[in-house]
Amino acid sequence: MHFPVRPATALVAAMALVSCTSLPRERGYAETGDLIEARLGARPAWSLDAALSPMPPPEIPTAPLSVDQAIRSAFLYNPSIREAYARLGLGRAELEEARRIANPSFGYVELDPRSGNGTQVTRSLSLSFTDLLLLPARRRFAAGELDRLQKAVAAELLDLATDVEVAWFESVSAVQIAAMRDVVAEASEQSAELAQRFFDAGNITRLQLEQEIAAAAQARIAAVRAAADVLRARSALAGLVGLPGDASWTTLEQLPAPPSATFSAEALVPLALSQRLDLAAVKQEVTLREDALVVTRRWRWLGAVELGYEREHELDGSVIRGPTLSLQLPVFNQGQGAITRAHAELTNARARLDGLALAVHNNARLGVERLTVQRDITERYRTLLVPRREAIVARTQEQVNFMLMGVFELIQAKQQEYDAYQEYLESVRDYWTARAELRRVVGGRLPDDRAKLQPAVGVEAILPAMTAPAMDHSMHGMAPMETEDAPVDPHAGHSMSMPAADPAPEVDPHAGHDMPMPAEDSLSNDAPEDDEPAPHDHGDTP
Repeated sequence: MHFPVRPATALVAAMALVSCTSLPRERGYAETGDLIEARLGARPAWSLDAALSPMPPPEIPTAPLSVDQAIRSAFLYNPSIREAYARLGLGRAELEEARRIANPSFGYVELDPRSGNGTQVTRSLSLSFTDLLLLPARRRFAAGELDRLQKAVAAELLDLATDVEVAWFESVSAVQIAAMRDVVAEASEQSAELAQRFFDAGNITRLQLEQEIAAAAQARIAAVRAAADVLRARSALAGLVGLPGDASWTTLEQLPAPPSATFSAEALVPLALSQRLDLAAVKQEVTLREDALVVTRRWRWLGAVELGYEREHELDGSVIRGPTLSLQLPVFNQGQGAITRAHAELTNARARLDGLALAVHNNARLGVERLTVQRDITERYRTLLVPRREAIVARTQEQVNFMLMGVFELIQAKQQEYDAYQEYLESVRDYWTARAELRRVVGGRLPDDRAKLQPAVGVEAILPAMTAPAMDHSMHGMAPMETEDAPVDPHAGHSMSMPAADPAPEVDPHAGHDMPMPAEDSLSNDAPEDDEPAPHDHGDTP
């Protein structure tokens, strides 16, 4: 069978050959990685070959995870990375199909008359002319949709990075707070034990004993809750970074100190509008919807159009052949529904763009205000409350040394000091959480993200005297009582690990937060006078 080559046929063949070229292998994937790297400084280590193979088990890091390493681990092992890149694959598939015209249709009809004289054979070849006319528009829409999808996927992965940051800050802070709560619980339990000895000796009332025991129980409950918070925060972080929560990986032990730089909403709002990828994706969608409305209006009268060629072998042996045309007439449907749908989709996209732009404005200003307030709170803890609590402990120690106050007041002051330390740690965590959320609002780096940071105060700095020698504290204001075994020394104290006056010279427990330390002599016990009985541990007498 021979079909003559005509100009129209040659044009169709040329367009078909052009549409057969495939997309570059990394189209869509590489562009998404570039968008993420430009805003985060890191990109997912993802490849098409790795995606087609089973996910290997994660390597458990041996060194403590920093926040940047946690983000890189999430980009390696978090399952949502594959889900996001799978959507890119679907976008690539849509573009691949849009770049190709529909396959031609071949028809064959063989008819035998009842008389048995010969056979009528008809052969036909047809091609959708509508596909040829709409091919440029379909390719443009699919390419624009893939670009929009790249921005949307990159925005989701940046959100994942922010979630990892927040979870990392909460995990590190939870470990510090749990250590602090455990120390407070130990101090409360020591106080309750001392109160029991004093009650057994008749030096305090039942009410005072019950108050101390209740306070110890409450402190231990808080410590247990803090330990549970550690497990919860670790589990949340493990799920984001793609590591098993029961593995042996760890995080760094303390958060960096808040930097001194401040931001203005006037500077961050334009930055957010320019680099927010979800905003760029919605802008891209509005552009596509506008283009789609124009194309729908232009081709509203165009129905299904097919061009073809037919060759028919008649019963008498003659052959007839020629072109064919099938045209759908716009009698009942003139594209009213398609135009209405295009209008609605454009209106919806514009509404979402306006809403997102307004949210970016408001959230950027709110984020800056929240960060400023949180930094102010952290500074007030660092420069005002914590030093005052330290000074109160020092002055209370002096009062106890001179038997002007009881040891329980000293223990209470020390517990309040620990509470202030914990609240300071929480304020540092809240600052970095607020900063991560502001980075989410801005859609990338903040202006001072490259600045070198100093470590904040950690638990090991707050509690340097956990290994310090115990100090004796006397009980004041209670009459001595006799027992059958031995008389009660009115100046007898108890042994309790308290922070030393000064740590070793080479270790500054307040490095990074400049908290004033009490004077050395304010935390030391005065040596007993020669004419006074020597204090001894209350554990030797009832």
